[in-house]
Amino acid sequence: MNLNNKNALVTGATGGLGSEIVAALCKSGSRVFITGRNRSSLEVMSDKFGDHCLGFLECDLEKEDEIKLLVSCAQRASTFKRGNIDILINCAGIFPVSSVEEAEIEDFDRCINVNVRAPFILSKLLYPAMKESGWGRIVNIGSSSAYGGFQNTSIYCASKHALLGLSRSMYDEFKNKGVRVFSISPGSIQTSMGEKVQNQDYSTFMDPKEIADFISKVISYDANMILEEVRLNRVCIR
Repeated sequence: MNLNNKNALVTGATGGLGSEIVAALCKSGSRVFITGRNRSSLEVMSDKFGDHCLGFLECDLEKEDEIKLLVSCAQRASTFKRGNIDILINCAGIFPVSSVEEAEIEDFDRCINVNVRAPFILSKLLYPAMKESGWGRIVNIGSSSAYGGFQNTSIYCASKHALLGLSRSMYDEFKNKGVRVFSISPGSIQTSMGEKVQNQDYSTFMDPKEIADFISKVISYDANMILEEVRLNRVCIR
């Protein structure tokens, strides 16, 4: 395990999966800068993780200037702890549920901005320092929807297909610089977002803590093995 004293930035940190990823990273000895849309939740998390929390910033990932401010604050906080941002977890995402006929164009733009554009900008801004240090991890949280299409979730499926393509390309581009890119694509999870999934048994959905533990384990390997693209599925689907 080599995550001890690494600095991470986690988006969507106050969500069901994001909060568990933060906990798993802190348990592994990393320090984490957290961001989300709910300031009070960020404050609670910051207090909870104490010295393992580098800081927090409320951020709208649709806005490029706020993303740039987020990176600046995270980098400044990590430098104070004598290091770069070594790990980027792109966990923030939105899940619009609507038929193509009834969907608004604004819904499409917002979903693509948060689910694809923001991870691209964050990766672009944080990659140079990772490359310079010769060590980095970028994790894009995908979805089983990156591998299929389902009614009433066309916008979400399109965004996760795009994120998968982005992950594959960044993996190939960054791998020889010591920066490893992971696409982790879970099926339905027991979170508030998972509650919006239609016509499925919520009790069969995956535990976000198990997914978070899996992610922290996978990114810790540092020899010549990598699971760059992982699909996590449920044992039982009803």
